[in-house]
This record gives sequence, C-alpha cells and structure tokens, in this order.
Amino acid sequence: MGATFYKCDDDVRIVHTGRVLVRTSDTSYRPSIEVWCNPPQQKNGFHATAFSNVPALYRGKIINQRELSERYIKRGRHTFRANEYLRKSTLNEFPDSDSAESLRNKESEQHAFVLERTTAPSLVIPQLELARVLFYASSYLSRASLMSSRLLTDFKVEVNMKQDFANIEVLQTSNFPPSAFNDSATRAMLSWLLIDSNAKRSFESIFRYFNIENHLDISARYRRWLFNFDPPQMPGWSFLYEGRPDVSGRYFLVEKISDIEINAQMPSRVYFHNPSFTHPDEGLEPTTGGEGSKPYERPEDHIIDDDKEASDANQAFLLGENTCSVRFKNSFSTSKATIPKRSHRPDGNQELPEKASDVVSTNEPGSDGEIPSADIGGGMEDCTDRSEEYASRFTAFNMMVQMLEEKYACTIIDSYTHELEQVGRSKCHLIDSGAKRTIRCVVVKRNGHVNYLLEIDVTGLKKWISTKCIRKTDTRNWKEQFSQIKKGVVTKSLGWPTQEMDAMFGFKKHIGIPHPKSIEGHPTGIPTESILDWAGRVADKL
Repeated sequence: MGATFYKCDDDVRIVHTGRVLVRTSDTSYRPSIEVWCNPPQQKNGFHATAFSNVPALYRGKIINQRELSERYIKRGRHTFRANEYLRKSTLNEFPDSDSAESLRNKESEQHAFVLERTTAPSLVIPQLELARVLFYASSYLSRASLMSSRLLTDFKVEVNMKQDFANIEVLQTSNFPPSAFNDSATRAMLSWLLIDSNAKRSFESIFRYFNIENHLDISARYRRWLFNFDPPQMPGWSFLYEGRPDVSGRYFLVEKISDIEINAQMPSRVYFHNPSFTHPDEGLEPTTGGEGSKPYERPEDHIIDDDKEASDANQAFLLGENTCSVRFKNSFSTSKATIPKRSHRPDGNQELPEKASDVVSTNEPGSDGEIPSADIGGGMEDCTDRSEEYASRFTAFNMMVQMLEEKYACTIIDSYTHELEQVGRSKCHLIDSGAKRTIRCVVVKRNGHVNYLLEIDVTGLKKWISTKCIRKTDTRNWKEQFSQIKKGVVTKSLGWPTQEMDAMFGFKKHIGIPHPKSIEGHPTGIPTESILDWAGRVADKL
C-alpha cells in the first residue's frame, strides 16, 4: 500500500535526519525526529515527523514518490570477521559532506559507527541507519525502543532448549499490530529481538542512552536527543550498503543498508500465541448473521497525518514499503499457533463495506484517537532460505536438478527457497490455506558458465509455470535482481516478468523451459520417467 505525508510536496528527497524531539508539555507521548529535505519543506511545516515513521526514513529516500527514484553513487557488501568491530564516532569523520553550510554542522554532530578496513575504504555508518534495519521493522518497535518496559509487558517468552523451540505469548495489552504477525520477516525479526541476548542488549541500550541524555538539551519547548546506541556483536554477519566515497577514497558514507544477513543461534521453531490467532473450524457450520467484524474497503493510498492521535478502534493498517531484505544465516521457522474457531457467514441483508478513511496516524493508538491507526511495518523482505521447510513443494524439480549433477556433469553452486511477498492488493502470493507461495533458485555451473534455474511453487494450482533458466556473466547484482523478479512474479499473477527480465539480462538471456506433462494424483506431479527428459532439455540450455 502506498503512503504519503500530507505536509510534504511530491518527489522530495531526504538529505538528513536529525535529533529526536519530545515536547516538554505534551500530555501524550509522541516523539518525533527532525528531517531535512531537498527541496526544503519548512514552508509546509514539514521540519520533523513522528519517530514512528523511522522504518521508512533514510538518506536518499524519496517521500511522496511520483517521478524521481533513489540514486546512490556506489554500493558494496561487507562480511564481518571475528576481529572486526564498530567504533563509535560522529558523521564529522566523513570528510566530504556536500550539505549546505546551514546543515553541515547539524549533520556532523550525528552519532555514527566507523568500520576500519585495511584493503577498502573505512565505512562511516549513521547509527540510526543501522538501528533502522536491525530493530525498526515497525512503528511499534520504533516507539518501544524509547520506552523502558514495553517489550516486557507485551510479550512473554519461554524457550525450551532441550526440544529446540520457543513460545512467544502476545499479551492482551500489546499494541503490536495483529496483522503484522502474518509477515514472516516481521515474525523472524521480533523473535530474534525477544530471544537473542545479543539483540536484546543492543535494543535496550537505545532507551538507556535516551533516558540519560534526553534532558541534556532543552530548547524551544523540546527535549532534543542525538540518537545513540550500542551495536550488537556482528561476527559472521554481512550487509549490502549504498552511499558515496570521499574524494580521497579512504572513507565511504553509508546512506542506506538494503540487505542484511544476521548470524545468530536461535531455536529451530518459534511459535506466536494469542487468542486472536484463529483458523476456521471446518467441522462446525458457520454462524449466520450476527455481529461479525465490520466490513470496510481499504483505500488504495494512505495519507499520514503526524499531528493527530491514532485511534485504537481499528486494527492498524500496515503501510510497509520494502526498504531492506533480511535473512538469518542459521535459518529457523516462525509461525502463528492458531486455534479453531467457528467462522462467520454474513446474512444477505448486510450493508456494503464502508470505505475506510484515507488519513491515518502512526502515533500510539488510544481511546481518544481522532483518525485510524497505521503502522509502517510489514515492509522487510524475508530472504531466509526455506529449502528444508518447503522441500515437498519442489520434489520433482529437485529430482531433475539431481539428474543434472549425475547425468550432465553439472555442479550445483548454491540453492535456496524464498517466500513470495505481497505486492499491492494482490493475493496470488498466498495458497488456499493462507500460507505463502514460494520460489526456488538453483545456481548451476556447466562448461564454465554460471546459470540460475528458477521454479515457482504451484501448490493448489492446475497449471505448471515453465522453469526459467537465466544465463549470467556478471553475478554481482544477482540478489537485487532476484528480489525484483520475485516482485514481478506476484505482479504478473504468477507469471515471469518478461519485460523486466529483458531489461535486466538482455533479450534471450533468460529462457523458459516447459515441464513434462503432469499426472493428477502422482506423488511428484510428474512421472518419474519424464524427469530425465526434463533434465536433458534443461541441460541443453545451460
């Protein structure tokens, strides 16, 4: 879903995020953060926005995007070795600020981490940007980081080390958006934050510094605080960054982190529990008429109004935009533990759905709220490998890949399975049970050439979608390209985004290979004797 800021013009680029602001006289708790834009938006009164919006704020971000696109001079990837650490500093350490004089001093005082490297430029990383991708998967977590006990009062965690699983109870007092638990990336990041001591210690340091330091700078009715926290230990982690180097080539300013892999030891299975997590009881007749949930039609776009209070009368709309991909090096599964419930069948006289208000607030929802509540959550792309979890969906494809190795002298370099994410209003990323559909990638080398084989999960469908073979000479941008393909598959209602792939790889550099004829009721969907022929046709294209 799209979201716009009502005080801001279209196509406005963020150039700097400043201090966290808390009104000294505010009866409600509504922290905000300074935002500098190009072109400047002070004339519109857009000099700060709710801290709840931090998940979508970073240098180079285009607010109210219509025609402009994000642009960064250079990108890179770094993997942390055991002896590397982030040194605390400020943005002043980056020598080539291109900001206007009026902003330069403000920007230089911002806290940063510096990663010194011997054979590459030192990375200067704004502390808020690292916190954004680690902890701010939602507006709720943004607010919670500035409160001492929010996570303790909203979640109860029990870890069973012997049986390798954890239960997380979402308590009735929690304002975490219930719909956000449908998102696998949100569940994974929240699980990590609640269970992993390394993550929890780093997250809690945000409030500790805020509590100590926010009264040190009081000006113009605001307590002002420079965002500051202790980073987690990060050996074995990696991240993709975008930004710009200085003239000397000795420093690189990280303006956006767009992909991160976290190395953490987690229970293999994590279950979330709440009485609202239900599934229809197929053994009982649905109730007819009655109250049920009040239907409404959600608007195409939402307008964020920071000046108004959010109501707790609605389940918060998720406004997530994909700003970062996340994966865990040691993958684990998360799920909602649902309980059976008799479904509701509306009567024929029920009114047509009301159109929900397009103006929303991302502030803390409350009983006195003026407009519907929303949360900038559900926007992280889950790139964790789900190969083991969903192996049964690709039985025939995996048998074909095995034959490529055994019969056609192919080497399997890598393979992984990702869940497909929602794009716009489309629901085709879901199968009938409500579980997410998946896509599998196998990286194959033959005769010195690297190829990518892609297979779309067709669970519950009466059609096969051709296997896609992509011939690659430059593999450096594959993760970003794969992310675009996954979105395109959903946009095309489970079809290959041919035009986009032409632009990425070139005409005839990606080839569709039809499946053998399927047989209904066959264990693999495809006769075993036909799989060798399938492998031969694939091998001819490699």
